[in-house]
Amino acid sequence: MKILVLGGTSFVGRHLVEAAIHNGHEVVLFNRGKTNPEVFNQLRHIQGDRRKDANMLGEEEWDAVFDTCAYSPQDLQQVIDVIKNKTKYYMFISTISVYDDYKQGRPNESSSTFTQKIETDEVNGETYGPLKVMCEKIINETFKDRALIIRPCIVVGPNDPTDRFTFYATRLSQNGKVALPGGDESHRMVQWIDVRDMASWIVSMIENGITGTFNAASNPISLNQFIDLLTTSSIEKQWIPDEILASTDLGARRFPFWVPISKDYPEGFIIVENQRAIDNGLKIRPLEVTAEDTRQWAGNRELKAGPTPEQEQSLLKNK
Repeated sequence: MKILVLGGTSFVGRHLVEAAIHNGHEVVLFNRGKTNPEVFNQLRHIQGDRRKDANMLGEEEWDAVFDTCAYSPQDLQQVIDVIKNKTKYYMFISTISVYDDYKQGRPNESSSTFTQKIETDEVNGETYGPLKVMCEKIINETFKDRALIIRPCIVVGPNDPTDRFTFYATRLSQNGKVALPGGDESHRMVQWIDVRDMASWIVSMIENGITGTFNAASNPISLNQFIDLLTTSSIEKQWIPDEILASTDLGARRFPFWVPISKDYPEGFIIVENQRAIDNGLKIRPLEVTAEDTRQWAGNRELKAGPTPEQEQSLLKNK
């Protein structure tokens, strides 16, 4: 197949490109050339801004377009106008943040999503989910049964620029007391998706002509089990209660994979159903393998997520 990837050099897109190449497909990248421009030098690159230069894509036809980097309708519109009659399939990376209700249990692909219309294209904690819903609507209305919408939970693995999973994978390889968020209650759950598992699955679905909407997520496990599976050293767990974390100003360094347990989030995180994806071929590698591969990639990387050592010591001291 001839596949056009919008983006393709950062994280999810990068692994999609690698999966497509591995399966023998022709891949062309369209991006601004600003993020990791040195990768995939062997591939053809079309350099441009999707909001201004999408007309550059209209001269060719594609078997599939992989869109990894649209966050608002403004990101989509010019691309859609140019590409709608030029591709057989359109794959869009959305998010489980489109769901507006976790009180009634774990959402599946038919559960309710945000309905408000966002007038701005500024992406923040309040607008991210609703804007992605608006993007999904445009894609489904345009491509109908040619659209593949993927709603990932937290995506993890090598090349992850957010460091959310990398924080735990590296911190739990060090000995001593470790501050951990919330508690070890059995109903406090977490969920993730290895970027490589998601990428190979997406490519296989496009190869098989499978379209529709899918949550991309592992089977959820307890946070305590998650911590145990990631731990490779001798640690002493120190659980910091929700109420302490909620009243402590960690700035942007809050604990990943944690929200306070409440009526709105009874499992202490946002957890979705994944059966439809599993039934359609999603395979999940062992968490320990994902963690070790992530540690090997990260090396001595300065992490962007999780408490700093100083913040952690303060939490441990005040527990």
